[in-house]
Parts: sequence; structure tokens; C-alpha cells
Amino acid sequence: MLRRLKVDVFKNMPSKTELIIRVELSPMQKKYYKFILTRNFEALNSKGGGNQVSLLNIMMDLKKCCNHPYLFPVAAMEAPVLSNGSYDGNQLVKSSGKLTLLQKMLKQLKDEGHRVLIFSQMTKMLDLLEDFMEFEGYKYERIDGGITGALRQEAIDRFNAPGAQQFCFLLSTRAGGLGINLASADTVVIYDSDWNPHNDIQAFSRAHRIGQNRKVMIYRFVTRCSVEERITQVAKRKMMLTHLVVRPGLGSKTGSMSKQELDDILKFGTEELFKGEMEAAARAMGHPGDSKEGEEGNVIHYDDDAISKLLDRNRDATEDTEIQNMNEYLSSFKVAQFVVKEEEGEVRTEKEIINI
Repeated sequence: MLRRLKVDVFKNMPSKTELIIRVELSPMQKKYYKFILTRNFEALNSKGGGNQVSLLNIMMDLKKCCNHPYLFPVAAMEAPVLSNGSYDGNQLVKSSGKLTLLQKMLKQLKDEGHRVLIFSQMTKMLDLLEDFMEFEGYKYERIDGGITGALRQEAIDRFNAPGAQQFCFLLSTRAGGLGINLASADTVVIYDSDWNPHNDIQAFSRAHRIGQNRKVMIYRFVTRCSVEERITQVAKRKMMLTHLVVRPGLGSKTGSMSKQELDDILKFGTEELFKGEMEAAARAMGHPGDSKEGEEGNVIHYDDDAISKLLDRNRDATEDTEIQNMNEYLSSFKVAQFVVKEEEGEVRTEKEIINI
């Protein structure tokens, strides 16, 4: 099997760097995360009826919680709303760890003259991001599955036009993943990762493509000690398969997770989430020795210096141990290298099998 990569064809293509940004849950998100894990239907459902949470798909509900608690009807109903019908911006940002970080990042990116694509798997999250953009005063465009045909192309043309004022482009991962050229942006934010990691690759390739003349920075938001972090780890391991063979049906919606994998993902991070309550109970019972010092030290906080380091385009992503282990794993396979040599005007193809 022969595969031709973009880097092999376009030698002058600007580089891209992908960084996984670990984000803390806000106090409100922690509260709803616990409600879901303990199946507290009374707290999750509004008394007035309407949309009810059934927890038929706990993993999806946990992913919603990691994005923003306003995705749950009861939280949306209790949220403060302005006279124009949009959510109060300060509470909107404060309620989500991801949105708090995004606010700080966008401010500096705007000052430095960059333009940003923001991808989310959930279109309802795009609605919340629109309220956030209005609150911050940023001009933006939006594409999702409901915007098709001429309207879709008009939004792309407005964003790519010389001197365009639009700072951000909000896109749903699947609707904005194929056939779109948004090379006028040089920063991509994956607000929440897709179930299929190949969909995310298609998404950030909208900026890293022909016509791009600046380095592209990709920031993938992952909530620490949550279902999201475990999904990202599993997805990274499964991406190893693309280095070996492109399987039939790659990119399809159907996953191949076993029940054990799903249980492992759901349980990931729950011990730390409930640790605070357990320690408080231990102290109340007169066992202060049961509590561990340094819990506050484990919390990730992004100050101005940390944001500046994140947005520094002169550094590359660090090689983590998982990637190194993946390379060691792949080195045990035989690799076929096809080298084209030109000798005396004749083009000859050599096939060499190397056992690394």
C-alpha cells in the first residue's frame, strides 16, 4: 500500500504544532458531573417538565458536562439571561473551565493579529459560543449541519476576504471538516474532540493546507481527570493502526470499543472527583490524618505567563512518552520504502524492505 502525505508533496508547507491543553472542571461542572455519576435524576431534571435527562448514554452526558453545564436543561433554565435573550456573559464564562481558558487565549490572539477556527462536536455548544462571542464583542462566522449551499459558501468567502473583520469561525466538526479552505486562519481550537480522531484531523486540516503561509497552532481542549481525558488516550492508541494499515471502514461512525473499555473510560478520574468529599467527611469524623496535603497543588491554573507560553509559536510540541512508546512498537514491523532514483536520464524505482 502506498500513501502520499501532504508533507511529501508540498515541501514549503508551513509546519503545524498540536498541543493538548488540560483544563479543570469549574465548581458548577463538578456538581453536575457528580449528579450524572450518582444518577441523581431529581437534580438533573427541571420540575416544570420539558426536556428530561434520562442518562441512557452516560458517556455523552459526561462529555456535555465537560463542555458546559448549560447544555443541561435545568442549568440553562436557572442561568441568568439578559434582556436580549442571550446568557449573561460573566456567568457563562465562569461556569466552564474551557470557556474561561478560551477567553484568556482569544484576548491575546486578537491582540497579536491571529485568526481562529473553533471546532465543536455539538451544535448546541456552538450556540453558547455565539453568546460568548457577542459578549466579548468579536465578529465571527458559523457553519454547522443546518447551514448548507450558498449560505455556507458565503460565510467562507466573507471570512477569507482580504481585510475581513471576522476574528473567529465557529464550526461543527463534521459539517466543517471536508472541502473547505480556511487557510486565512492560523490557529485552530478543538473545543471538544470527536469520537473518531480522524474527523479532528480533517477539521484542523482546513487551516493547514495549500495557501497557508504561517505556522498553524492547534489547541485541543481536554478536561483533566474526566471521561474526555480517557477518550483522548484511547483514541491516540488507536491512531497507531493508521501507521500500519488503513482498515476498511476507517472514518465510519461505528466504533469498536468493548464493554470493558467503556467501563474504564467512565470510571476514569472519579476517584479524584469524589476525593474532596471523602476528605471532608474524614475531617468531620475526627481523622485529619486521612486527608492528603497538596490537593490545591494539583489544580491546573493558567495565568498570563502560562497563556503566553501556550501561544508561543517558536516552540514545538514536546515528544511525550506515549509517542515514544508508539515508535518503539512500530519499529518491530517491517517497513517497505520506495525510493525513486534518476540515473542517466532513466527513472528507476527501487523497492527496499527494511527490518528496523
